[in-house]
Amino acid sequence: MAGRIQLLSEEVIGKIAAGEVVERPSAAIKELVENSLDAGASAVTVEIRDGGISYFRVTDNGSGIRQSDIRMAFERHATSKITNAQDLFGIQTLGFRGEALASIAAVAHVTCTTRTKDDPSGIKVQNDGGQITAIEETACPEGTTFVVRDLFYNTPVRLKFLKKPATEAGFVSDLMMRLILSRPDVSFRYISQGKTLYHSSGDGKLDSAVFAIYGNEMLRTMRKVDGHQAGVLLRGYVGIGESGRGNRSHQSFFINGRYMRSSLLSSAVEAACRERVMIGKFPSCVLHLTMPYETVDVNVHPNKLEVRFQNEAAVVEAVEAIIRDAIADRDALEKPAQLRLTPEPPATPVKVTKQTVDVQKPESVLMNQNRPEIEEAPKIQAIPAAPIQEFLPDFSPISSKPTLRESAPVLSGFMRTVPLVPEPAAPPEPTRIRQIAAEKPHRIEKTEKSEQVASFLPEAQKPLRLIGVVFNTFILVEYDDNLLMIDQHAVHERLLFDRFMQAVDQHRCGQELLIPMIVSVTRREQALLSEHCELLESIGLTVEPFGDTEVSIRTIPMILGEPQTQDFLHEVMDQLENERGSITLEKRRASILQMACKKAVKGGDALSDAEIRDLVTRMVDDKVTPTCPHGRPLVVALSHHELDKRFKRIQ
Repeated sequence: MAGRIQLLSEEVIGKIAAGEVVERPSAAIKELVENSLDAGASAVTVEIRDGGISYFRVTDNGSGIRQSDIRMAFERHATSKITNAQDLFGIQTLGFRGEALASIAAVAHVTCTTRTKDDPSGIKVQNDGGQITAIEETACPEGTTFVVRDLFYNTPVRLKFLKKPATEAGFVSDLMMRLILSRPDVSFRYISQGKTLYHSSGDGKLDSAVFAIYGNEMLRTMRKVDGHQAGVLLRGYVGIGESGRGNRSHQSFFINGRYMRSSLLSSAVEAACRERVMIGKFPSCVLHLTMPYETVDVNVHPNKLEVRFQNEAAVVEAVEAIIRDAIADRDALEKPAQLRLTPEPPATPVKVTKQTVDVQKPESVLMNQNRPEIEEAPKIQAIPAAPIQEFLPDFSPISSKPTLRESAPVLSGFMRTVPLVPEPAAPPEPTRIRQIAAEKPHRIEKTEKSEQVASFLPEAQKPLRLIGVVFNTFILVEYDDNLLMIDQHAVHERLLFDRFMQAVDQHRCGQELLIPMIVSVTRREQALLSEHCELLESIGLTVEPFGDTEVSIRTIPMILGEPQTQDFLHEVMDQLENERGSITLEKRRASILQMACKKAVKGGDALSDAEIRDLVTRMVDDKVTPTCPHGRPLVVALSHHELDKRFKRIQ
């Protein structure tokens, strides 16, 4: 039997509202810090104990609360930030509903100490479970301090659903990370269990905020983003390559200064960074979007973490285009992944996150930890390169250059040199040793420099010298005071992938059949193929109806010279069915990627001297993207300076 409808008491209403706004300590801290920022604070301190469950404090140097307004501040739906419904469409502040303080006070013991610039003294207010129990004058600096104790003390059911203190502290750490990245102009200090974990400078520079969270090594590898399109101003940093992470927790989006979660923006970033992050990894980012306030709806969810855009397609296109331009490297020779043999000294002061704890250690200890185990290597004997008789046919329909073969006899030996540059005749070994010993140090350096001048690519801007191949996998090149290690499989895979993607984009990937192929399909599949005939033709597949339950295949896609027929047709139909009529670029990429990987020369395949020359020449001429289609680096660089440090020639 249904009960009578009646109004809820103010106590119940307050606790329900608290459950919507205050899910856990981090949510309460977020609301209070946002109020501090709206009050114009330039310095905010957050301190927690036991994950914020038993105690947390938020102190700011903002404008404070007037003594005449202090009671109203604890009332529900009381705010100074909006006055009418129209203001909701142009919200420029972080907090605006007027529920936060009332909701927190309803489920905790709250002490508020505040003073405005004009007041001679401050005021201290005690609120227990939503009821103000004491108000008194007190001495305090300008600004506001909230001390919250025993969160959910009067709602034990909610208290039981909180995680362990360490887990709750992790949520607060994540919150403080976003706040620091969102407001580089504010100095944040975050203290947990009496220890300072984060402390940002507040100098207004985004790179300083990124440094405070991620450290110098991460900041060094991230790419700067700065551009505008379609009414979207985008700036920040994107991490690709080794800066990629195993999940999306390191993707931070700030829209008009407010941190937001958006699967739409995550998809745009990942699409722009495709092929620059390894498969299974996600790009990291710190991105600030500035847009007209009326084009963004932040009044979607009580915690204000979700957002809606007036024109989603335009925003996605703008973000993707700006990021793609920012990371559009087309020269693996000039943009290699940097290899470091010596660890960098830790940043000062040391930053501690919930994931890692950086501890100051002597440099000698760090070096010993990072130094690999060295086994005594066998004596190296020069082994002449065996002549190679077999060559693959040209399987690249675009390039007329010599191509690499698929496999070859593996050469034995530790390392094989490639005589691409005529070396000056050296005197017999004993004579040469006596000559070097008699020379002065500065003359040795001069001799080394003179040997670097020769280049097997005379048109190259800087001297480029091939040294050899190690492990029949990595090509060693001396270039611009760096030792480059080139992955022969990754480079070849990138070259093949780029050339066939070009053929696909130019609609040159279809091969017409002399005799059309008849394939049996269901009526549903036949209708599906007819509905998307133009889309299928763009990937080289021309299909026409042939009777009631059959189709005629006129052209088929040639993936790196291999026809894709019935199996490919069934895969296409499955995707059309599953994705409700959408074959995206990702489908074409997946097919081409798979075939390029199969056709590319493998690690361990011994290449001839001519093939090595051709591979490196094509990489330099084409100025390829520095990563393979899977996101792995093509070239890793080890600098002369880094080697000098490792060998203790310099400090």
